[in-house]
Amino acid sequence: MNYEKIEKNILEFLRDYLATSGAKGFVLGLSGGLDSAVVATLCAKIAPTHALLMPTRLSNKANLADALRLAKTLGLNHKIIDISNILESFCVANELSKQQKLRYGNLCARVRMCLLYDYSSEHALLVVGTSNKSERLLGYGTIFGDMACALNPIGELFKSEIFEFANFLGVDKAIINKAPSADLWENQSDESELGYSYKELDGALDFILKGLGNSRISKGEILSGKILGGKIPSAGILEFCKKRMKNNAFKLNTPAIAKVPRN
Repeated sequence: MNYEKIEKNILEFLRDYLATSGAKGFVLGLSGGLDSAVVATLCAKIAPTHALLMPTRLSNKANLADALRLAKTLGLNHKIIDISNILESFCVANELSKQQKLRYGNLCARVRMCLLYDYSSEHALLVVGTSNKSERLLGYGTIFGDMACALNPIGELFKSEIFEFANFLGVDKAIINKAPSADLWENQSDESELGYSYKELDGALDFILKGLGNSRISKGEILSGKILGGKIPSAGILEFCKKRMKNNAFKLNTPAIAKVPRN
């Protein structure tokens, strides 16, 4: 892919959206992971960019160190907010155990987004999303949590492309080389949780999007690398992706609003 052209397009997108919004800059959650590092790097080239670092007691301390180092390198206005006490209050009120990982992870994501939107309101900033295309299609994110934002500059890039783009942008190798993780609980790993590597998933997703079973797609095109992964995905991973895409499609839609009759 032509990442020089992609960077130019994204920077224009950020610049134009900011100009029409009237906001003073951007704010994002900086986790120490790859996606937020790429987004922060892009935003910092356009306007004042603020970052909230929001660890919990269960968070990997290396991720916090990476996020803090990146914030200083990019010259971001940054603030560390430990959200452990907020989470504990919710857990007590709703009788929620940390062992209920899905609920607990969703709560973490929504608490962080509440803080981002409150901060954006205080400082007249746009909340920038950091969900990549792989996560969006698979529904691997929390609706009204990490998937909420005013704009998303990387939402059309697969995770495997984000790795390449990060190298092009000169993102810290320590961030690029670490295993992808939402860091919602101890030792959490995206790929272990999903059951496949992002390279495998992106190959299957691209195959599906370009027309699964479509006669226009030849085996030669797949094997030549025109479809991500460079090989025909297995039936198992295709079924996995199709099921997740179908079950999580609602996360990409705006809320339904009832139509009411008027005289």
